[in-house]
Parts: sequence; C-alpha cells; structure tokens
Amino acid sequence: MPPAPADMAPAIHAETPEPDAPRRPVIQLVLAGTPGVSRQCPDHLRFLEARGHPVYEVALPWVHPLKRLPQFLKQARRLSRAELILTDEYFNAALVSALLRLTRSRARHAVLGLNVSGNRRLRSGFAPLDRLLNRLFFGRVDMAVVASKPEADLFAAEHGIPRDRFAFVRWSYDLPELDGHFAPPARPYFCLIGRNNRDHETFCAALEGLEAEGVIIAHTPPELELPPNVRAYVELPLGDCIACIRQAVANVILVRDADRGAGHITIVTAMHCARPQIISDVETALDYFTTGEHALTVPLADPAAVRAAMQSLMDDPDRADRMGRAARDYAARELTHARRSAVLEQRLRHWLDTEEVLWAPEDEPRAG
Repeated sequence: MPPAPADMAPAIHAETPEPDAPRRPVIQLVLAGTPGVSRQCPDHLRFLEARGHPVYEVALPWVHPLKRLPQFLKQARRLSRAELILTDEYFNAALVSALLRLTRSRARHAVLGLNVSGNRRLRSGFAPLDRLLNRLFFGRVDMAVVASKPEADLFAAEHGIPRDRFAFVRWSYDLPELDGHFAPPARPYFCLIGRNNRDHETFCAALEGLEAEGVIIAHTPPELELPPNVRAYVELPLGDCIACIRQAVANVILVRDADRGAGHITIVTAMHCARPQIISDVETALDYFTTGEHALTVPLADPAAVRAAMQSLMDDPDRADRMGRAARDYAARELTHARRSAVLEQRLRHWLDTEEVLWAPEDEPRAG
C-alpha cells in the first residue's frame, strides 16, 4: 500500500489500559428522527462490550449537516474522550474527523458506510483549499468501510484518505415484514425505484412500444414527459416498494453515471424478493450479483439494450423465475443482517487488535 500523504494524520492507536482500569467508551453515531443517547449495542460491537467498553448510541437529527452542529457540540466532550467512534454517514464522518482533529483526541474513528450516493461533497475545486478541507474533515478517518470497491479509490483520490484504511463490506439487511398496498398494473410491468442517480429517460425510452408497463418510484417527480405505459409515484412507503418489486417481471436499476450511487439497497431488496434484475453495467454494482445468474447487465444510456433485456425476460418467464430464486438464495446466505454484522465485527476486531485494516480477505464469498 502507498504511504500516507505527509499532510494526513496517521491512524490513532489507543493505549491498552491496565486490567482493572476503566475502559473508555465506544460511541456509535446514527441519524434518527429524535436525538438522544442510549445504551443500545449493535451486534458488531458486542465484542467490545464484552471487553469492558461501555457502548453508547448517540442519535442525531436527520437534518442539514449545519443544523446538526448544536447536537455535535453537546456531545463534544463525550466524543473526544471515547476509545472508538463509529459513524455511518458522509457528513457525520466529516464532522467527527474535524472534532477529533481540533480537540487532539486519541479516539479512533471508523466510518461504516462511506458512500457516494449524494451530489453534495466537501470540496471546493481549488486544490490548495481542498487539501486543507481534507486534512480537517477526513484526516481523522482511521478506517472506512465502503459498500463497493470503486468507492475506495474515489474517496482516496478525492479526499486523500490513505487507500490502506479502507475495507469492503457489502451492504446487507433482512427484508422487513411490512404490509404493502401497491396496486400493480394490469399488464406485466418493470419497476425502477430509487432516490439517487436514476436514469428515468432511458427507462421510459426502453418501454416505448413494448407490451408492458413501467413503474417509477422516486423521491421527486421525474423531470420528463412520461409515455402512456409508464406511471410514476413519489415517496411510497417501503412496504409498497417491496410489494411493487415482488410483482414485477424484473427490478430495473439504470444509473446516469458510474460516479455516484448504484442502487445497492434496491439490488439487495430485489434479491430478497426473488426477482431478476436489469442493472447498469457499472463497477459500483458488480460485487452484488453474477451476471446471467441473478441479473442482466446493460450499458449506460442504451434504451435498445434495456428493451432487449426486458423482452427476453418476458419471453422466458421460467428463466426469470430461476434467476429470481437464485438471487434469493444468494441473498439469504450473503446479504443478511447477521452476515454483515459478522463481517463488520471481523474487520473491526482485526483492525483494533493488529492496527491493520483488512480490505477483502481472499476466502470471502463473492457474487461474481
């Protein structure tokens, strides 16, 4: 691995206390509707609780990062005295890094979800200023977990985080049991669901003239005129989104570019729902499935390729169901809360015990 840049702080290594000395706390920062502090201990941190570290969950409001500052200031003393701080969001990670830098705290800082889903970044485009911003806001990221391998290279290049501080862990969860009230179209349909970086134009163009319907579920209304066989919904509940995927011919994830979010949450959800998928062929998505076995891949901005993939699944529904079952079986093994917790624990244990961040062990099961 290349050495850390000269203007970056080295990883901070906590001292080992005497056996009878009190252990410094471990703090996990999360975004939530109601701010507060609790003693909830997530599964991947129970080994630290067993070692005698009190584990706290500090919830911050889901608001603009600047509006979180009062909450951060309230917790500044607690955070600066911690053994380990864990964050799972870009701006929380940046604010913690700045706090640790300014207070000269010995606490270690691990980001368990550094991703490129949004457009807002802490950068100016002016190299000297960006070096200062990176030193303050990302110089105390001592370990960073990414959900796709290219994201490590993107963040290393953009924010100067040394490449050997990154670990790859797939985003995973257990599909919740929720009531869904989605009313499907009368004809077979394909769905495209997601907030960030979705290519609605290519989806709609692919469906023009196809004997099928299209369903878009987005954060805001699509910025184009929809063809007659495509309908759009805004901010449907998760249960409705799951019900929509379950009844579709296939889930479709088309992105505008390879530099932002690739729909990992939707990919994992559709796999648990036993549906095949049509996914843009971008590096940020490819660690979650095997092409041809779980999903079909298509080039960026290629309506003809998307239409051909849709038609092939409509022409062979048995194949579509086989792909869906294979995806469900893979997700049940590798894309669950228990699996992610176990991998996160293993990565954290190794880092805290050896001062080395594991990237992706060779024996880790891979999608393709």
